[in-house]
Amino acid sequence: MFRLAFLFLFLSHFLFATDSLFVKVHFVYGSKPVKAFKAIEPKLFGGIHGGHVYLEVNQKIISFGTNNGKWHVFPHKSKSAGKYRVDKNLAWHGDTAKKKITTILIPISEEQLLKFKEAEIKYFQETPYDYAFIGMRCAAGAYDMLSKAEVCKRKSRFGIISKNFYPKRLRVKLLKRAKKENWVVVKQEGRKSRKWERD
Repeated sequence: MFRLAFLFLFLSHFLFATDSLFVKVHFVYGSKPVKAFKAIEPKLFGGIHGGHVYLEVNQKIISFGTNNGKWHVFPHKSKSAGKYRVDKNLAWHGDTAKKKITTILIPISEEQLLKFKEAEIKYFQETPYDYAFIGMRCAAGAYDMLSKAEVCKRKSRFGIISKNFYPKRLRVKLLKRAKKENWVVVKQEGRKSRKWERD
């Protein structure tokens, strides 16, 4: 019992502490209603291959998404539908909605933190790309931010999109690195009324 309590306190420190030298990558999994619950469970954007990716530094959660629900099939240069945003009041592990979530805690240096914040300020001032189905979406946007902080390798725009077309592709890569580099990973199972994407 003591060991379980100690483990809970240890993980709580990593998940909720104000320690600035971590970037937390939160993956909310794609899902669709289980047949028996179709009448009460909503259909979600992207379905089983949907989901979303959030980045958290210093308890500030940001992500790249649509601008008021608008998006394009192919990217537009003049009419961007993308937007970086701050996500407030999001419940993560232990939330009552019971979404399937994996959080990966990546240690970063002071220099990496500075580069991350520089990119954040720049991207919030002016969105750097459109939100498009065949283009930059949440996973690609997250990878781009991580590459700016030199957590991930720099790639061309095409390379970012093709290698991170949807959240699972980025999640699998980061989970492999987490195992290799001993990063902390915390998982929450989703509610049984939905069929959730698997790793």
